[in-house]
Amino acid sequence: MRRAHEECGELSRPRRSGIDGRVRQLFRESGAVIRADAATPIPVIILAGFLGAGKTTLLNHVLRHADQARFGVIVNDFGAVNVDALLVAGQVDGVVGFGNGCLCCTTDSDGFEDAVSRLVAADLDAVLVEASGIADPRALLSRVAAMTDPRAAYGGLVYVLDAASHADGALPATVLRQAAVADLIVVNKADLVDEAALAAVHGALDAVNDSAPRIVTREAVIDPALLVDARHRPVDVGARQLTLDELLRAADDDHAHEHEHEHYQQVTWESDEPVNPRALARLLERPPAGCYRLKGWTRVVSDVYTGTLDFSAVGGRVRATRGPTRAGTAATVVVMIGAGMDEARAAAAGAALGKVDQNDEFGVLSLLRYDAESAAGR
Repeated sequence: MRRAHEECGELSRPRRSGIDGRVRQLFRESGAVIRADAATPIPVIILAGFLGAGKTTLLNHVLRHADQARFGVIVNDFGAVNVDALLVAGQVDGVVGFGNGCLCCTTDSDGFEDAVSRLVAADLDAVLVEASGIADPRALLSRVAAMTDPRAAYGGLVYVLDAASHADGALPATVLRQAAVADLIVVNKADLVDEAALAAVHGALDAVNDSAPRIVTREAVIDPALLVDARHRPVDVGARQLTLDELLRAADDDHAHEHEHEHYQQVTWESDEPVNPRALARLLERPPAGCYRLKGWTRVVSDVYTGTLDFSAVGGRVRATRGPTRAGTAATVVVMIGAGMDEARAAAAGAALGKVDQNDEFGVLSLLRYDAESAAGR
């Protein structure tokens, strides 16, 4: 596992074929999930980790350094007073708090999805869910993946690990089970341990999850661009009062050297030539080690749909929607975003998409099954 180290501003190491009407029947038999609409869903990102690992610190950092990105936040503090909700108030477009100690065990089984639905009704870029330190993130992951609101979709599980508490590398079984399902692992408080201890922690993590990107950091500093893209919105150039998050960022200016974070990697592959749709689907389902998320578009030609297909994937979960024709751009663009990626291998994975199998008549189904409209036979 190649690791990305994030400390004081430095990153170390790290021909399409037309097909006939049989496609529609195959689609109906494929069991593809049909979304209620084709709108681009808002990613729901889970922040998990044991008590004291640094989840709230990471959340506050992301919110303060998100630039134009807009977030909804669901927080849960184990205790009578929801202190975490107070800490992030004013930095987001919506906050929903649960005060019973565990998001996965709310007395109202619909409470969590209702909360997400209220937030995704707004113009947001992502919803961040801070799980309780006593919650099992696997249960929360299942709940997010099972949501029926088409405006929301699973956006990844970020697991925060306290390196200082596990300096001997003897990670508890519970931690290992939870880290095993993570899409991104943040090894926090690395400044409190030596290289040998850090290597021991990595060794334990490698045994259960050697493909997820891994950020090694102090004070839970990660680049928000690793998690989400901000949508393009009109910029207000008139006079206005500063928002709380802008004031907080201004207050942090004296410590800017501690918060510079151009640390994530981005590998882009593009082509105007036909690509292998089956190979592209495999790449989205099984991205290169160290890749947290993929995005892009491709031109497809089929009996079901001919046009641009926009796609994104996190943790092997693929979403696709019919997109606009983009003048002046490549027919296919694949962007891989992560940390600790072997960039040469990632680029090679992109280049392999150009190896088209002319005899694979139904390969396009591998992609179109993720498009709700194609799956519905429209």
